[in-house]
Amino acid sequence: MNINWEKIKDRIKELLPETIFKVWFSSLKGEVSEETLIIEVPNEFTKNWIKENYQNIINQVLKEFNLKGFKFLVNEPIKAQQLVIPYNPISVIGRNFCPKYTFKDFIVGKCNEFAFNVCYQIAEERPKGYLVYLCGNFGLGKTHLTQAVGNGLISKGFERVYYLTAQDFLNYMIKYLRSGMIESFKEKIKHECEVLLLEEIHFLAGKEYTQNELVFLLDYLLDQGKTVVFTSLKLPQELQKMDSSLRSRLSSGLIIRLNTPDFATRKKIIRHKAKKKGYDFPYEVVEYLAHQIRGDIRQLESAVLGLIARSSLLKEPITLSLAKELVSELGIKEDSNQIEMIIEATCKFFGITKEELFSSSRKKELSLSRQIVMYFLRNLLKKSLKEISIIFKKEHSTIIYNLKTLENKLRKDFSLKIKVDYLLKEVSKELSDTFSDVEYNKINESDTSF
Repeated sequence: MNINWEKIKDRIKELLPETIFKVWFSSLKGEVSEETLIIEVPNEFTKNWIKENYQNIINQVLKEFNLKGFKFLVNEPIKAQQLVIPYNPISVIGRNFCPKYTFKDFIVGKCNEFAFNVCYQIAEERPKGYLVYLCGNFGLGKTHLTQAVGNGLISKGFERVYYLTAQDFLNYMIKYLRSGMIESFKEKIKHECEVLLLEEIHFLAGKEYTQNELVFLLDYLLDQGKTVVFTSLKLPQELQKMDSSLRSRLSSGLIIRLNTPDFATRKKIIRHKAKKKGYDFPYEVVEYLAHQIRGDIRQLESAVLGLIARSSLLKEPITLSLAKELVSELGIKEDSNQIEMIIEATCKFFGITKEELFSSSRKKELSLSRQIVMYFLRNLLKKSLKEISIIFKKEHSTIIYNLKTLENKLRKDFSLKIKVDYLLKEVSKELSDTFSDVEYNKINESDTSF
């Protein structure tokens, strides 16, 4: 029987998954000499990898062809285009940390104080078997805190921390599956990772295989006393197309919601961002911007940078009038800001999202929250029924029904009245003293006029 390398390679191909054969064997050359197979490889890494992982397969084939054994010939190709270096995809896992994301550079306020303290504790003390779930909308500091944990650990010489997004994790899974190295990937995380930082877990919705693998990995890490931090736009129970076992594990952790910055925090953020650029904004400018820009941290930073750029280009000092011009060009209206503030304050008070508030759900807490927002819009901002109906996309009759329903509840339910009164005072403060104490009392004592 005429035995050659091509026949041996064809038999190896039959015994191995196609992806593995393609990566490690398809481009190799070889020959049979004195009943010994000589395999030509491009480098020591390829030699060692094949010997450690596929020696049994090769020996099985050699036995079928009555060959005595095999050896490697390490031969670096002369031509660049002949160079074949199978990659080692598990040598590096995750992303590098951005040095600007530190605890020192994070502005702490009521909206994020608890999240900050927990993340700081992880970086300082590395608690064992800790699962933290940071939840909040875009631009509220989830990534900053997560990377601050990583930067804090690395600064202390602790490097066994992996940082990935959920999309990164999915891409790694696909990559290793194709190369037949999925077990090596999972083993590397199990044994080399002490702190796993995984962002945007909501991205895995509908990715069943990846979710299942993450469940097993999560169980192992927590059982071994390792720390895991997740971030997401939504609470675990709000995640759609998520396996119940994964949702259950996420729900068992310490769930912390990051809220939109309140007025005091917005002022601190504006001053901090300005000082980093070498500017000290006037008091009235900080107050005005904090009142008018009620979005996330990125919007506040954008406004600060925009104001500095405008001042530099026009060669004018940073003044209130310049800030008003900027806000005007951004298309921000005071009226819309007040509406947004009432909505945000109510959602925060009842622990719901803006999406839930405007959803079609008829859950008791959501219906009550909608009624309170309508009540505040009608009484605090003096909005007409037509304006409120446009905001909620409801008929006039529905708005009237909700307002009357809430008023009846307030007359009968003293505990509810206390809650609404408290929220009303908080909202009034946020409206920048638009209402005096006398006006507040008038609103509180009066019935809605339809």
